[in-house]
Order: sequence, then C-alpha cells, then structure tokens
Amino acid sequence: EPVASQARLDVVTTLAQLGFVDAAVSTASTFLTDPKQKAKRKELDEEVADICKTFRSKLSVACRSSPHFQLEHMGHLLPRPPPKTKDPRISTFTPDEWQRRLLDAVDDRASVLVCAPTSSGKTFISHYCMDKVMGDAKNKDGVVVFVAPTKALINQIAAQVYGAFHSAFGIYTDAYRHRALTCRILITVPECFESLLMSPANATWAQKIRYVILDEIHCISSREEGSLWEHILHLLPCPFIALSATVGRPESFVKWLQGIKDAQKSDEEAAGGGGEGTCEVP
Repeated sequence: EPVASQARLDVVTTLAQLGFVDAAVSTASTFLTDPKQKAKRKELDEEVADICKTFRSKLSVACRSSPHFQLEHMGHLLPRPPPKTKDPRISTFTPDEWQRRLLDAVDDRASVLVCAPTSSGKTFISHYCMDKVMGDAKNKDGVVVFVAPTKALINQIAAQVYGAFHSAFGIYTDAYRHRALTCRILITVPECFESLLMSPANATWAQKIRYVILDEIHCISSREEGSLWEHILHLLPCPFIALSATVGRPESFVKWLQGIKDAQKSDEEAAGGGGEGTCEVP
C-alpha cells in the first residue's frame, strides 16, 4: 500500500508539474475511494492540494485547464483543419477567420493590434495593406510606412518588400537613406520616423501617409525606447497596424491604444475632420 500510494502521488505530481492541475485533482479523486479509508483520503487530498498549489505558483502561465495548457504550449502539435471558404482578396492561401477580420479592418481603414505567435500569419496583412494603398486609384501618391526596431529587421523587411513590390520602397535609417520621401513604401526605424513626423518641412509628405505598420510593438514597454514608440503613436496622422508575438495583457493595451485614437478623433472633429476606428484582432 505505501508503494502504491507513492506511485499514485508521483502521477499526481507529474500532472501538476506539467500544468494539468485540474487533471491532477481529478486523478487524485479516484484514489482511496473506499469509505473505510476516509482518513487516508483526507490526508491524500491535502497533499495533492499542496502539490497543485506549489506547481501552479511555479508555472509561468496560470493554466486554467488541460485544454488551456495544450493550446498555450502544444498548439503547433494539435491537428488543425484548413479553412474551407476562400477569400477573393487573397489568392495565395485560404485565410482563417481572424485573418479575414484583419482584411476587413484594413478595408475599413481601422487601427488594429495583432497579437499572434511567430510564423502564424501576421506578415501577410502587411503586404495586403501595402497592396491596398498602392492600388488606391483615389490616392495615387499614398504612402505606407513600416516601422521596425532594429536594422536587422529593416534589412529583412526591405528584402521581402522588394521581392513583392520592387522599386516602390525606400529605406531610412541613421546609416542609410534611399528615396525616403519619394517612395510609396517607406521602411524605417522609430528614431528616423519620429524625426520625419516632427519636421515642419515634411508636413506635406506626412499628409500622404495612409497606413503605418508598427512591427514589434511590445518595444513600447522598453525603458530605453518606450517613450519614443509612444510619441510616434501620438503623432500618427493615419490608422496603424501594430504587430507583436509577445504583448502581455493585450486587452489592457488595446484600451490604452483606443484612448489615444479617441483623443486624436476628438481633435480631428474639433478641427472639422474625421477620425479612424480601432479594433483588436486576438
């Protein structure tokens, strides 16, 4: 019996350590079901509760259930049926529902926060946004600005944009400047973009900006660069797409972003203009 009890506790401990706290409790409830063993059952329940409490506090993410744990840590291993309905706006693949919502948001010129893991399909919306602005017959000189925090990302994005749009792009960093104010798609770092927006000499150019894509928006929490990203958000003359794979508490962040957009909308309405909406795509 002591050996069997220890083996059972090992099972419960392993389940709790992996994050399956509810499964650990459920498994423990199947032990010592004999009414004559109430004392042992109570002792086991207390030990299981301590085990679960210990490992729950050690988990980086509070696992509310076994399905939650699986989705959080094993999503890439779970079977995923492909979408059945194609979207005429995308010819290269069939978008998921959340990606359709992204397309709708860009069509409506809304601001969007996209929180999704790396390689989950965020890049396509940037290209769709660029293509949308490039093909706008009413604004043939409209500009899309792509802001990335590092030069390494700038080089990567520049290669992708060149492959898709060829000579329509420009680059502006502290070390290199190419067609910054004459291109249709500008790829830049936050410092340079802020300087462009702050310069009165660039006021006419800023009015041409139709969309801004902010990659790695979680950098706004950085002690060194956070104020820079925040300042850019306040200066934006158009809707934006904010991308990140690691934003914590996105709901709170969206409320904060919405506050900025609401303030801008009030200013625009007071000046006789119109504002843009904001939506969240989880």
